Amino acid sequence: MEYKVKIEDLTEEAFAPYGKVVDVPAIDPSKSGDGWDCWSYVQMLDVWEPIGFGLVITKRREFVVTAMERHVSREELLLTFDREIVQPVALCMDIDDPDESPDPSTVKCFRIKPGQAIVIHRGVWHSPAYPASDDARYLFGIEKKKDKFGDEMINPWVDFVNGSTVRFEYASRHRS
Repeated sequence: MEYKVKIEDLTEEAFAPYGKVVDVPAIDPSKSGDGWDCWSYVQMLDVWEPIGFGLVITKRREFVVTAMERHVSREELLLTFDREIVQPVALCMDIDDPDESPDPSTVKCFRIKPGQAIVIHRGVWHSPAYPASDDARYLFGIEKKKDKFGDEMINPWVDFVNGSTVRFEYASRHRS
């Protein structure tokens, strides 16, 4: 079965079931100086171990997802550098079930603009991000420790239940 999902703008409310949004707040900065404004602690990453960072170059490809990964023991920070990216995510139904597969009926896809970031909750299913149009770069940060159900360096990808796929697209007002 194929599911079709519209790409959504990233908002705190829409992304809340999947994680936290990092963006410039609509409040006065906590500190400022000559030529700079600072908002301290706009978001928190819950960690116990050192954080490892990785860099991804995501290349233009068809907006189709067939498998996802999850980290049940760690949150993951994702920050785009130069271009908009699209991040597909799916709900975790049982964080303690090592045999869970991602449910395509819970997939949402969020547009992340340069300067925005997300913190993906523990257990939330996600695929690599897609470029909104041209190839893009993004950074991820995650605790440098093995996950409860294995090591994602081996093969973290789990197919959707029943071999389903998810195809996503922009709503007509967000064409790239």
